[in-house]
Amino acid sequence: MTQQTETLAHPSHSSNKIGILLALAGCVLFSVKPVLIKIAYQYGGDATSIMTLRAFSSLPLYFLVFVYLCRSVENREKVRSHGLKAAAIGVLGYYWASFLDIASLEFISAQLERLLIFLFPTFVVFISWFFYGQKPNRSVIASTLLGYLGISFIVFHDVSTLGSAVITGSGLAIASALIFAFYLVWSKPLIGHLGSSLFTSIGMGSAGIAILIHLSLSNSNPASWGSELVMIGVLLGIFCTVLPSYLIAAAMARLTPTSLSLTSNIGPAVTAIFAVVVLEEVFTIWHALGLSLVVMSVWAINQKRESR
Repeated sequence: MTQQTETLAHPSHSSNKIGILLALAGCVLFSVKPVLIKIAYQYGGDATSIMTLRAFSSLPLYFLVFVYLCRSVENREKVRSHGLKAAAIGVLGYYWASFLDIASLEFISAQLERLLIFLFPTFVVFISWFFYGQKPNRSVIASTLLGYLGISFIVFHDVSTLGSAVITGSGLAIASALIFAFYLVWSKPLIGHLGSSLFTSIGMGSAGIAILIHLSLSNSNPASWGSELVMIGVLLGIFCTVLPSYLIAAAMARLTPTSLSLTSNIGPAVTAIFAVVVLEEVFTIWHALGLSLVVMSVWAINQKRESR
């Protein structure tokens, strides 16, 4: 290798290292979210108040990005052409999926919620099959079933120790993961037209309006929200929503999809560690086995999708 080649290779290697650090940081912040939501419930929060505080502590930042991007005539034209569809899909992903996810944590552990949401790639596989005729091969189906087997170990354990409320919470988390999978499938062509930053800003804005309507129709009274609950909501909005979204976006610019998916696989383990240390949740052999199978399942599905 010549000196010139070494000089050219070094920036790429450095960029890759920075990308991995950014992706890991984003993954850790995303993974702390269910733990903070569980703490918010302890301070008297409900799904409506937690979702509202999280959304409106992050919404101003996304709005500023939207205004900045719309300085461009080209972007304003894109918004006119595709903004309505982006808004509808934003409500689906940032309102419905978010509300069901937060509601599930009233009934199940942070560890189980994280693993159920983590399984959304398996739903993408079935959506692509049933709606778009992209039939998965046997190895992808086997990987999907492996993930469901892992989840079943934890669900059966938690039901035996925590009761039937686990079924309710699991159903809410699965519904959230399914809606999020539809959101990912339907948002892909729009992101191609609008760009990720503009699409996200429109989606968050439309979801914010939906959340305002939800709040006005609910029995939740913002005047009764304690300072601790408000502080946790702000932390969720800034450190578990806005900051990791930009960290992951920056990592995507520096890493291959394979490297990015590998870093995301630490998410359930990070949640488990924080849940055990902060919330004092139990971590049994069944949790370890279930976590391992789910991570293996999602890793295998991502590998097979990227190799096509």
